[in-house]
Amino acid sequence: MQKIISVDDLVVMIKYRKNMKNIYLKVEKNADVVVSAPPRTPNYIIKKLVQENIDEIKLRRNNILKSGHTVKNYETGEKHFVFGKELTLEVRSGLKNSVGIVNDKLILVIKDKEQDREQILIKELRKILYNSSLEFINKYEKIMNVHAEELRIKKMKTRWGTCNITAKRIWINYELVKYPIECLEHTIVHELTHLLETNHTPRFYSLLEKYYPNFRENDKLIKEFSKKLVGK
Repeated sequence: MQKIISVDDLVVMIKYRKNMKNIYLKVEKNADVVVSAPPRTPNYIIKKLVQENIDEIKLRRNNILKSGHTVKNYETGEKHFVFGKELTLEVRSGLKNSVGIVNDKLILVIKDKEQDREQILIKELRKILYNSSLEFINKYEKIMNVHAEELRIKKMKTRWGTCNITAKRIWINYELVKYPIECLEHTIVHELTHLLETNHTPRFYSLLEKYYPNFRENDKLIKEFSKKLVGK
């Protein structure tokens, strides 16, 4: 079920989701303002959430609209972010699909020009993100005296990472491949900390600060870089 409401001069689409416990606010890539909420959530609560974040919402919408809502065609000359650096895409033909980074270039090698370039790039960048995540896990497992049984990568809309305490499985958001590498490191330590303290208690943040003192600065970095990526 969906509904449209107005908050100041903004049109907000509400999407009611079964089994959802929290409310999530998002500015879509096409500049639409969307709130996902549990069924029967009162309008005044949603309006209050939008109003509290209205300055950031308008900033993101303006950035998207100014950029013309850029659509990637995965052609030579396009700009793509990898670990915080804006790289120029260069598409080449070759015997094997691959992705490499040389100086300020993101080299995409494809076997067939008719292939889905986006999927090839995502597949290869996923490998790069996985390997970088694994390096951080191996590093901090020794420091924190914990062990993660499994690492997986997937796209997530509302979280940078999750940790299944029982299975000791860590999931990392694919989008982090675009962000500065310290954002990935911060997320890895955050999820490993859940193996020591399940919930976000004062003890959890005390442990997180012990093993990654810069986590507050990186929270700000992620928010600021998210603004930079809008429309990119």
